[in-house]
Amino acid sequence: MLRSYDSAFSSGLPLSRLAALAVSLTAAALGLGCTPQIGDDCSVSTNCSTTGVRLCDITQPGGYCTIFNCEPGSCPDDSKCVNFGTKLSLKPDATACIPSQANSPYKRSFCMASCSKDSDCRNGDGYRCFAPSEFNAVLAEHESGAKVCAVPPKPAPTDTLNEVCIGSDAGPADDSSSASGGGAGASGGGASGAGTSGGGDGGDGS
Repeated sequence: MLRSYDSAFSSGLPLSRLAALAVSLTAAALGLGCTPQIGDDCSVSTNCSTTGVRLCDITQPGGYCTIFNCEPGSCPDDSKCVNFGTKLSLKPDATACIPSQANSPYKRSFCMASCSKDSDCRNGDGYRCFAPSEFNAVLAEHESGAKVCAVPPKPAPTDTLNEVCIGSDAGPADDSSSASGGGAGASGGGASGAGTSGGGDGGDGS
Protein backbone atom coordinates (compact mmCIF):
# COMPACT_ATOMS: atom_id res chain seq x y z
CA MET A 1 0.00 0.00 0.00
CA LEU A 2 1.17 3.53 -0.79
CA ARG A 3 1.26 6.08 1.95
CA SER A 4 -0.90 9.18 1.53
CA TYR A 5 2.02 11.38 0.59
CA ASP A 6 3.47 8.89 -1.91
CA SER A 7 2.79 9.02 -5.63
CA ALA A 8 2.47 6.30 -8.20
CA PHE A 9 4.53 8.46 -10.61
CA SER A 10 8.31 8.29 -10.71
CA SER A 11 8.50 12.06 -10.41
CA GLY A 12 7.08 11.91 -6.93
CA LEU A 13 4.80 14.89 -7.66
CA PRO A 14 1.22 14.88 -6.39
CA LEU A 15 -1.50 14.47 -9.00
CA SER A 16 -2.67 18.06 -8.59
CA ARG A 17 0.76 19.43 -9.41
CA LEU A 18 1.12 17.11 -12.40
CA ALA A 19 -2.24 18.25 -13.71
CA ALA A 20 -1.22 21.90 -13.40
CA LEU A 21 2.05 21.17 -15.21
CA ALA A 22 0.18 19.43 -18.03
CA VAL A 23 -2.11 22.46 -18.45
CA SER A 24 0.91 24.79 -18.59
CA LEU A 25 2.65 22.68 -21.23
CA THR A 26 -0.52 22.54 -23.31
CA ALA A 27 -0.89 26.32 -23.18
CA ALA A 28 2.75 26.76 -24.19
CA ALA A 29 2.27 24.42 -27.14
CA LEU A 30 -0.78 26.36 -28.27
CA GLY A 31 1.19 29.58 -27.96
CA LEU A 32 3.94 28.20 -30.16
CA GLY A 33 1.33 27.25 -32.73
CA CYS A 34 0.30 30.91 -32.98
CA THR A 35 3.78 32.26 -33.79
CA PRO A 36 3.38 35.19 -36.20
CA GLN A 37 4.32 34.42 -39.78
CA ILE A 38 5.83 36.57 -42.52
CA GLY A 39 3.01 38.65 -43.99
CA ASP A 40 0.87 38.67 -40.83
CA ASP A 41 -0.74 41.91 -39.71
CA CYS A 42 0.94 43.95 -36.96
CA SER A 43 1.14 47.38 -35.41
CA VAL A 44 4.57 47.13 -33.70
CA SER A 45 7.55 44.87 -34.31
CA THR A 46 6.97 42.90 -31.11
CA ASN A 47 3.76 41.61 -32.72
CA CYS A 48 6.04 39.80 -35.18
CA SER A 49 8.90 38.70 -32.93
CA THR A 50 9.83 39.19 -29.29
CA THR A 51 13.51 38.72 -30.16
CA GLY A 52 13.63 41.49 -32.76
CA VAL A 53 14.38 39.16 -35.68
CA ARG A 54 11.21 40.15 -37.52
CA LEU A 55 9.99 43.69 -38.01
CA CYS A 56 6.61 45.29 -38.62
CA ASP A 57 6.43 47.33 -41.80
CA ILE A 58 3.76 49.84 -40.78
CA THR A 59 3.84 51.50 -44.22
CA GLN A 60 1.81 48.57 -45.54
CA PRO A 61 -1.98 48.30 -44.96
CA GLY A 62 -2.61 46.74 -41.56
CA GLY A 63 1.14 46.26 -41.05
CA TYR A 64 3.26 43.48 -42.57
CA CYS A 65 5.57 41.19 -40.59
CA THR A 66 8.84 40.89 -42.49
CA ILE A 67 12.61 40.45 -42.22
CA PHE A 68 14.74 43.29 -43.55
CA ASN A 69 17.95 42.80 -45.56
CA CYS A 70 17.26 39.18 -46.49
CA GLU A 71 19.47 37.06 -48.73
CA PRO A 72 18.49 34.30 -51.16
CA GLY A 73 17.35 31.27 -49.19
CA SER A 74 17.40 33.07 -45.84
CA CYS A 75 13.67 33.72 -45.40
CA PRO A 76 11.52 31.41 -43.24
CA ASP A 77 9.28 28.74 -44.76
CA ASP A 78 6.34 30.05 -46.78
CA SER A 79 8.14 33.29 -47.63
CA LYS A 80 10.50 34.63 -50.29
CA CYS A 81 13.21 37.29 -50.41
CA VAL A 82 12.29 40.19 -52.69
CA ASN A 83 14.50 43.10 -53.81
CA PHE A 84 13.06 46.62 -54.14
CA GLY A 85 14.68 49.68 -55.70
CA THR A 86 16.79 47.78 -58.19
CA LYS A 87 15.94 50.25 -60.97
CA LEU A 88 17.33 53.76 -61.09
CA SER A 89 14.34 55.01 -63.07
CA LEU A 90 10.82 53.83 -63.81
CA LYS A 91 10.90 55.46 -67.24
CA PRO A 92 10.10 52.62 -69.70
CA ASP A 93 12.72 53.61 -72.28
CA ALA A 94 15.39 54.80 -69.86
CA THR A 95 18.28 53.34 -71.81
CA ALA A 96 20.57 55.94 -70.28
CA CYS A 97 19.65 54.72 -66.81
CA ILE A 98 21.39 51.37 -66.94
CA PRO A 99 23.29 50.96 -63.62
CA SER A 100 27.03 51.39 -63.98
CA GLN A 101 27.50 48.92 -61.11
CA ALA A 102 26.05 45.46 -60.50
CA ASN A 103 23.64 46.62 -57.79
CA SER A 104 21.63 49.79 -57.42
CA PRO A 105 22.56 51.83 -54.31
CA TYR A 106 18.83 52.12 -53.61
CA LYS A 107 18.22 48.36 -53.38
CA ARG A 108 16.42 47.04 -50.28
CA SER A 109 15.34 43.46 -49.61
CA PHE A 110 12.46 42.08 -47.56
CA CYS A 111 10.95 38.66 -46.83
CA MET A 112 7.40 38.46 -48.21
CA ALA A 113 4.69 35.83 -47.74
CA SER A 114 4.54 33.21 -50.49
CA CYS A 115 1.27 32.54 -52.32
CA SER A 116 -0.19 30.79 -55.32
CA LYS A 117 -3.57 32.55 -55.43
CA ASP A 118 -5.21 35.69 -54.06
CA SER A 119 -7.04 33.82 -51.30
CA ASP A 120 -3.66 32.91 -49.75
CA CYS A 121 -3.21 36.59 -48.86
CA ARG A 122 -4.93 39.03 -46.51
CA ASN A 123 -7.66 40.09 -48.94
CA GLY A 124 -9.43 42.13 -46.26
CA ASP A 125 -6.42 44.49 -46.14
CA GLY A 126 -6.16 44.65 -49.92
CA TYR A 127 -3.36 42.15 -50.49
CA ARG A 128 -3.22 40.04 -53.64
CA CYS A 129 -0.90 37.39 -55.07
CA PHE A 130 1.64 38.93 -57.48
CA ALA A 131 4.89 38.07 -59.18
CA PRO A 132 7.49 40.58 -57.89
CA SER A 133 7.99 41.94 -61.41
CA GLU A 134 4.36 43.13 -61.34
CA PHE A 135 5.17 45.73 -58.68
CA ASN A 136 8.62 46.79 -59.92
CA ALA A 137 10.54 44.37 -57.68
CA VAL A 138 12.84 41.39 -58.27
CA LEU A 139 12.68 37.90 -56.78
CA ALA A 140 15.97 37.33 -54.93
CA GLU A 141 15.84 33.55 -54.84
CA HIS A 142 17.51 30.69 -56.70
CA GLU A 143 14.24 29.91 -58.48
CA SER A 144 11.71 31.53 -60.77
CA GLY A 145 7.96 31.88 -60.95
CA ALA A 146 7.36 32.44 -57.23
CA LYS A 147 4.62 34.84 -56.17
CA VAL A 148 4.17 36.82 -52.96
CA CYS A 149 1.42 38.69 -51.14
CA ALA A 150 1.52 42.42 -51.83
CA VAL A 151 -0.79 45.36 -52.33
CA PRO A 152 -1.71 46.14 -55.96
CA PRO A 153 0.92 48.44 -57.48
CA LYS A 154 0.03 52.04 -58.13
CA PRO A 155 0.45 53.28 -61.72
CA ALA A 156 3.56 55.33 -62.32
CA PRO A 157 2.85 59.08 -62.48
CA THR A 158 2.77 60.48 -65.98
CA ASP A 159 2.75 64.19 -65.17
CA THR A 160 6.12 64.27 -63.38
CA LEU A 161 9.66 63.56 -64.45
CA ASN A 162 11.24 60.52 -62.84
CA GLU A 163 14.56 60.23 -64.62
CA VAL A 164 18.09 59.73 -63.43
CA CYS A 165 21.19 60.41 -65.52
CA ILE A 166 24.28 58.31 -64.96
CA GLY A 167 27.44 57.39 -66.81
CA SER A 168 28.46 59.68 -69.69
CA ASP A 169 25.29 61.75 -69.25
CA ALA A 170 26.48 62.78 -65.79
CA GLY A 171 30.03 63.55 -66.92
CA PRO A 172 31.61 66.97 -67.44
CA ALA A 173 30.23 69.17 -70.19
CA ASP A 174 31.95 69.11 -73.56
CA ASP A 175 34.60 71.85 -73.35
CA SER A 176 34.93 72.28 -77.13
CA SER A 177 32.59 75.27 -76.98
CA SER A 178 34.63 76.87 -74.22
CA ALA A 179 37.76 76.25 -76.23
CA SER A 180 36.14 78.00 -79.17
CA GLY A 181 35.19 80.86 -76.91
CA GLY A 182 38.75 81.08 -75.70
CA GLY A 183 39.93 81.23 -79.27
CA ALA A 184 37.54 84.04 -79.99
CA GLY A 185 38.84 85.86 -76.97
CA ALA A 186 42.37 85.42 -78.22
CA SER A 187 41.35 86.76 -81.58
CA GLY A 188 39.75 89.69 -79.84
CA GLY A 189 43.00 90.26 -78.00
CA GLY A 190 44.78 90.30 -81.34
CA ALA A 191 42.39 92.95 -82.57
CA SER A 192 43.22 95.04 -79.54
CA GLY A 193 46.86 94.55 -80.31
CA ALA A 194 46.26 95.83 -83.78
CA GLY A 195 44.74 98.93 -82.29
CA THR A 196 47.84 99.38 -80.23
CA SER A 197 49.92 99.12 -83.38
CA GLY A 198 47.71 101.75 -84.89
CA GLY A 199 48.51 103.98 -81.97
CA GLY A 200 52.16 103.44 -82.71
CA ASP A 201 51.64 104.50 -86.28
CA GLY A 202 49.94 107.64 -85.05
CA GLY A 203 53.02 108.42 -83.03
CA ASP A 204 55.18 108.20 -86.10
CA GLY A 205 52.91 110.60 -87.91
CA SER A 206 53.39 113.16 -85.22
